[in-house]
Amino acid sequence: MLPKTFNSKIKLLQLTNLIVTLIGIVYLVENWNLFYFFVGILSFLIFGIIGANAGYHRYFSHRSYQTYKPIEIIMAIIGTLATLGSIISWVAVHRYHHLTADTDKDPHSPRHIGWWRAYTYDWNRVDISKKFIRDVIKDPFIVFLHKNYFKIIFVYIFFLALIDPMLVIFAYCLPATGCLNGVAAVTVIGHIHGYVSHHTNDSARNSWISCILSLGEGWHNNHHAKPYNWKQGERWWEIDPPAWFIRLVKK
Repeated sequence: MLPKTFNSKIKLLQLTNLIVTLIGIVYLVENWNLFYFFVGILSFLIFGIIGANAGYHRYFSHRSYQTYKPIEIIMAIIGTLATLGSIISWVAVHRYHHLTADTDKDPHSPRHIGWWRAYTYDWNRVDISKKFIRDVIKDPFIVFLHKNYFKIIFVYIFFLALIDPMLVIFAYCLPATGCLNGVAAVTVIGHIHGYVSHHTNDSARNSWISCILSLGEGWHNNHHAKPYNWKQGERWWEIDPPAWFIRLVKK
């Protein structure tokens, strides 16, 4: 189980990441260092597409495809570094979201969470049953990542600092902040902007804005209509980078 202070700790870490990221952006504007710029962009693509989207969301939460164990481990580690909560916390809340979408119980509802929120699992909530995480808690490696969540992140930060302290900003803080805001974009913009291709019992929409910000998760109406489909983009213009990666690694 998560410690009671988990939510407050991750929110503090996310806020710190945001502040440091803003400092890094000011540094880039003043110095225009192409190396750090490309490190930041590449790290965001890796964290977002592989860790958060293809990993946390489409693989661990929805089991929409099968892959090889080394790929699963890589996605799990990268997703952990994205600082969105542990796999267990993410899966619990996201599966519950699909069951309760746009109701008062929906933990992702833009009507009551605002833009920025940690997607963490509150163990004190009686309306989220452990039945939502039965599969993931059977995996020893996922449980290990869950129990050592902050240690793993800080070990990564430590080694980045040993190599180059600026990498802490551009290879961790910036991509982690980008992932959090990408998820928020889908959560909020994906329910108020865009078009509808499928009839669903919620307000999920296909939004090109949230797609750009989330690196491919913006075709939200498609996803809510077919949550177990590893491809969210259905039309030629619905660009879906996570699906490109999944096509390479799925069995």
